Amino acid sequence: MTEISSDGVMVDLQGRVRERLRAELLQHGASPALGDADVYTAVDRVLREAVDRSGPRALLLPDLLGDPGTWRLETSMRYQSHRGRAGSVIVWVKRRVLMPILRFLFDYSRENFDRQQRVNLVLFACVQELAIENATLRRELQSRD
Repeated sequence: MTEISSDGVMVDLQGRVRERLRAELLQHGASPALGDADVYTAVDRVLREAVDRSGPRALLLPDLLGDPGTWRLETSMRYQSHRGRAGSVIVWVKRRVLMPILRFLFDYSRENFDRQQRVNLVLFACVQELAIENATLRRELQSRD
């Protein structure tokens, strides 16, 4: 009886899935450069590493953008008014009448904003990974001169 390694089976399965994905991407108009298996593997590696490192604390770009209030999506609602005594009535109406009516719209929008925030973080991580690789390659080229 031959023993089958689960690691070997997983590597083979992942390879087949990657090949199928690569073929689909090319079929749907992706860059022809992805036809090269080595290029595809390198791009896949960079993007996977970026996704793995896309936590906000692991990224340099958010620090460079400055105050998060100027670029981060805000998904919470604040009830306030600048109208003094009449303002408290307006805030009460917003909380007790308008918000229950519009709750579904707010929840739908917040879910989309949260998804967009995740995509933004992943894209920040991709840019960071590419910048790191670019800096490393530049350093290697300069050391050759």
